[in-house]
Order: sequence, then C-alpha cells, then structure tokens
Amino acid sequence: MVISGTSPDDSLVEIVEIPKHSWFVGVQFHPEFQSRPTKPHPLFAGFIRAAVKYSKKGSS
Repeated sequence: MVISGTSPDDSLVEIVEIPKHSWFVGVQFHPEFQSRPTKPHPLFAGFIRAAVKYSKKGSS
C-alpha cells in the first residue's frame, strides 16, 4: 500500500493505493461532492473505465 495523496498542508493522508491491484483506491475526502453528471470527478471516471475493462475481460 502506498500513500498517493495528502492534504494541502501534508498533515493528513487522504489517498492510498495498492499499486499491483487492478483497482484499489481508498480516499479520506468526498469526491462525490465534486462530481457532476457531465463532469465526473477523475476518481469516478477511472473507476468506470476499470469496470468496463474488467467486464469485457470476463465476457470474452
């Protein structure tokens, strides 16, 4: 597990990831508050891309 994001003053870990996992991201903040239907937060957009890729891998 690696720390991949901190608060602006670097006093709080806000994002952790497992690099070798296909999709493991843990966040301390609320990206859903920054998402809009036509402009999703990059975290949600990345999750959807990973889910689509995973679903195609399973159906082939």
